[in-house]
Amino acid sequence: MTVKDFAKIADAAYTAVPTIGDPNSASRAIVTRDDADASAIVSFPGSDNVACWLADLDAEVSDHPGLGLIHKGFWSAWVAIKEQVYRAIEGCRTVTWVGHSLGAALAILAGSDYAEIFKKTTIYGFEPPRVSADGAIERLISTLKVDISLYQNGNDVVPDVPRILQNWQHPAPLIKIGKPFLPFANINDHEMSRVIKALA
Repeated sequence: MTVKDFAKIADAAYTAVPTIGDPNSASRAIVTRDDADASAIVSFPGSDNVACWLADLDAEVSDHPGLGLIHKGFWSAWVAIKEQVYRAIEGCRTVTWVGHSLGAALAILAGSDYAEIFKKTTIYGFEPPRVSADGAIERLISTLKVDISLYQNGNDVVPDVPRILQNWQHPAPLIKIGKPFLPFANINDHEMSRVIKALA
């Protein structure tokens, strides 16, 4: 599969019925298994309801052994469905985590959390907000050689947040794609349709 294929999966997560979790919550995942090659793709939709926005705004710090200081709202959204997701992917040799925006944040945290135990995994995050406040996830990903790709289209403002109180950061360098909609930070470049077009 290509990066564009994974971007389309991230986009489809917004309209797909969640395999796991309440559609009206921030804790939702779509698990697609291929038992022929013992693989799975876990995708997370981005913010599209009140619960998601509340998770986005909950930018307190949660201290998690192994992952360090992380965004509390994103972490809480993942933990609420973690055991269900693990049961759904049990027996898979390869797992890929995919998401856009809030979904990208969940893909990063879920993939990193999974890698702590199972080591081999892949993460695709499109237009992710910052999730780490101390660089521990970056060190974990580097040590375990997790395959992670994080994309920022144009001048999308979302990968620059949150900004306040903590030294918020991404666990891997952002891969810049696309032509900016505006010459300064904006929300238009955040749209998945523009991301997919940029990846063409």
